[in-house]
Amino acid sequence: MTIARYRFGDYVLDLPKHELLHRGAVVALPARVFECLGCLIEHRDRAVSRDELVQAVFGRPNVSDAQLAQVVLRSRRAVGDDGQEQHTIRTVPRYGFRWLAPVTAESAPAAHDDAPASTDESSPRVDARAGSAAPLAALPAAHPQPATRPGMARWRGWTTSVVPVLVAVLALACFLQRPPAASTVDDAGAAARPAAQRAIMVLPTRVQGSDDASWVRLGLMDFIGDRLQRSGLPVLPSENTLGVLHQQPDDDPRHLRRATRARWIIDSRAIRTGDDWEVRLRAGDATGVGHVADARDRDLLEAARQATARLAAVLGGHAIAGGDDPPALAERLQRARAAMLANRIETAREILLAAPGLQRAQPRLRYQLARVDFRAGQYARGLATLDTVLDDTAAHDDPVFRARVLNARGAMLLRLGRTDEAARTYDGAIAAIGDRARPTELGVALSGRAVANAMRQRFDRALADFGLARIQLASAGDALAVARVDANLGVLEVDRGHPAQALPHLDRAARDFEAMGAINELSTFRNMRVIALLQLLRHDEAMAESERAWALLPELRAPTQRADLVLTRVRALIEAGRLREAGQLLAMPEAGQSQPAEHGRRELLLAELAIRRGEPAQAVAIADAALQAWPAQGDARRQAWLRLRREQAALAADLPLSGPADTALGDTLPGLLVHAVARRARGDEAAADAGYRAALALAEERGIPEEIAEVVVAHAGWLLERGQADRASALIGRASPWADQDFDLAALQARLLRSLGQGPQAEAARTRARELAGERELPAPRPETATQFAPLR
Repeated sequence: MTIARYRFGDYVLDLPKHELLHRGAVVALPARVFECLGCLIEHRDRAVSRDELVQAVFGRPNVSDAQLAQVVLRSRRAVGDDGQEQHTIRTVPRYGFRWLAPVTAESAPAAHDDAPASTDESSPRVDARAGSAAPLAALPAAHPQPATRPGMARWRGWTTSVVPVLVAVLALACFLQRPPAASTVDDAGAAARPAAQRAIMVLPTRVQGSDDASWVRLGLMDFIGDRLQRSGLPVLPSENTLGVLHQQPDDDPRHLRRATRARWIIDSRAIRTGDDWEVRLRAGDATGVGHVADARDRDLLEAARQATARLAAVLGGHAIAGGDDPPALAERLQRARAAMLANRIETAREILLAAPGLQRAQPRLRYQLARVDFRAGQYARGLATLDTVLDDTAAHDDPVFRARVLNARGAMLLRLGRTDEAARTYDGAIAAIGDRARPTELGVALSGRAVANAMRQRFDRALADFGLARIQLASAGDALAVARVDANLGVLEVDRGHPAQALPHLDRAARDFEAMGAINELSTFRNMRVIALLQLLRHDEAMAESERAWALLPELRAPTQRADLVLTRVRALIEAGRLREAGQLLAMPEAGQSQPAEHGRRELLLAELAIRRGEPAQAVAIADAALQAWPAQGDARRQAWLRLRREQAALAADLPLSGPADTALGDTLPGLLVHAVARRARGDEAAADAGYRAALALAEERGIPEEIAEVVVAHAGWLLERGQADRASALIGRASPWADQDFDLAALQARLLRSLGQGPQAEAARTRARELAGERELPAPRPETATQFAPLR
C-alpha cells in the first residue's frame, strides 16, 4: 500500500493533497517547503545530505547554501521549529539535515477498480487510481539544467537574409515535435477541442532511490508528455517547458501558467524500491482541481506507461492504439532524448550509434539520428538518413510517423536552400495526415510550406498557409508554436518591404518568447527587430536591440543560430561605425557557419566593411571571389546587392567594371543602381541620371527609408561632384526627414550646405553628423571631388 500521510505532533503531511495540516487547518506552504518536509520525513531513518536535499527540493545542483538555508528555515517555522530548538529538523554539521520528530505513517485507501473515473473538470478531485477524492493544492516544479563616407557605401544587401529567419524558426518548430512512438494511427476521440484552454505542461521528473538513472529526470518527463499527446491531449513540448523553467524566478505554478497559458501542470516522481520502479503523477489546475495516478513495475517505462494511461483517461484522453516500441529500444530513444534536452548533442549521437544492429535498423531510431544531425547542423547527412527512413515500408504503415519524417525532411531542405523540393515535401506531409486530427503535425507542415512559398516570393500563399497553421497549432494548445507563427508574420512583413508593420508582430513575439524562456526563438526575433529598425533608419534603437540579442550568444547551441546572431551584430556595428569590432566578429569561426540558404551573407558584410574602411580594391576582390563561386540555387537578391557593391567599389578604386549589367538583375533596386553605375563609368551622364531617377522612383514606391537613403546618397553625391548643387538640394530634401537619425544623410546635407555657401547652417549640419558618428572609425578625408566615399569630418 502507498503511504499517503505522515502524522507528527499536531501536524499531518498529506502527500496526495500536497498539504500540511495543523490541528486540521491547512498551513500555507510554498512548493519547495513542502518538498523539503516530504524528503526529510520520508528519509527520517537517516540524515539527508545537503546535495540530496537540494536535488529533491530544487531539481538541480547549482543552488547556493543561502537558498537552501532559506527553505530549511521556512520548513522549520511551518512545523513550529527553529534553528535554536531543532526539535523537528536538526542540522547535521558539514553534512545535511535529519528529521527528529516521531512520525506515524498512514496508507492510502484501497483502490476500487469499478469506481467510475470522472472527466468533468469541475467535479471534485479524482484520484485516477481509484476515483477517490484527492485534493491537490500547489504543484512543485523543478528547474532544468541550463540547457549577443556617404554614398555608395550604404548597406542594403542584408534584406535578402530575412527569409532564412523563417527557416530557422520553422526548423525549431519541426524538431521540437516529440519523436513518434510506435503506432499513432487511431485518432478516435481526438477531434478538435478547445485545446488552448486545456494545454498540459509536464515538469521534469523527480527521481528517488537510484544512483544510475540520471537520464530519468528529463527522459521520463518527455516520455510522459509524448504518451499524453498521443492520447489526444494538447501537451507543451519538453524543450518549451525547460525554457520556461530556466527563465522563471521560481517554481510557482501561477508563474508557469502565466508564461505558457497551460491549464494543467503535471508533476512526476520515479521511486526505485528494490527491483521495482514506482511512478507517481499529479496533475493540478489553477482552481485547485487535481488528479493523481501511479503504477509500479520492474521496468521504469512500463510503470510510466501505466500511470500515464490512467491519468490520460481522467484528463479526457483516449486509449493509444497499436503496439509500443520494444522496451530496450524505447529506453534507448528516451536516453537520447534526455541528452538532447540537456543540450548534450554528441552524447545523444553516441547513445544511438551504440545500439545493436536490430535497433539501428528501426525507422524511429534513424529518425532520432536525423534529429541529432539537424541540431548539429549536419543537414545533408540528416537528409540522407531521413530518405532511408522513407524508403522503409514501415514508414508507410504509419501515416502520422511518415508525416513527421516528411516535415523533418522539409526543414532540412529549406536549410539547404532547396525550396521547390521542400514545398513538395510539405505537400506530401499534408497529404499523409489527410483528415486525421493531428493539429501539431499539420500545423508544422503548413508552416513549412509557408516558408517555402515566402522564399519563392509567393507571399500571398505564404500568408494563407501561416493563417491555417495558426489555427491548427492553437487547437493543439501550444502557445509557443502560435507565437512562432505570429512572429513569422512579422518576418514576412519585413521581407515584403513593410518594416513598420512588422515591428508590432516582432515586439509581441519578443515579449512572449522571453516570458516562455524560448531562448532560440528570442534570439532569432531580436535579430529580426534589428533588421527592421535599420530599415527604418532608427539606428540607436537597432544598436540597443543588438546589445540585447548579443547577450544571448552563450545560451545558443546551434551553429547556424550563432552565425545569424554574429552577422546581424556585425551589420549593426558597421552602421554604428564601430568597424574594428565588426571586423573582429567577422573573424570569429561562427561567422562562417551560416546555413547554405544564406550563402554570401558574410562576404557581403566583408565587402561592405572594406568599403567603409576606404579599401574599395579589397571590396572588389572579396566580391569577385564570392560571385564567381555563387551557387545556382543561391539567393538572387543577395547576389544582386553584392554585384552592386562590387561595381561601386570598382568605380571608386578606378578598377574595371565587371562588364555590361546582367539582364538577370532586372528592374530591382540593386539592378537599376548597377545600370546607373555602369553608365557613369562609360561617361553617359544622361543615361546614368535616368537610371538613378528610376531607382529613386522604385525606392519611394516601396517606402523603406533605408532604400530611399541608398539612392539619395548615391545620386546626390554624384550630382555634387558635378557641381549641380541645386539638383542635389531637391533630391536631398526628399530624405531630410531622416537626416537627423542617419550619419550618411547628415554628412551629405552638411556637404550640400557648404557647397551652397551657407556656412552657419553647414556647420550645424556638420555638428549633427559628428554627433551621429559616435564611435565611427572613418578613413582619412579626401577631396570631395575625388570619390563619393570621402567622409565629412
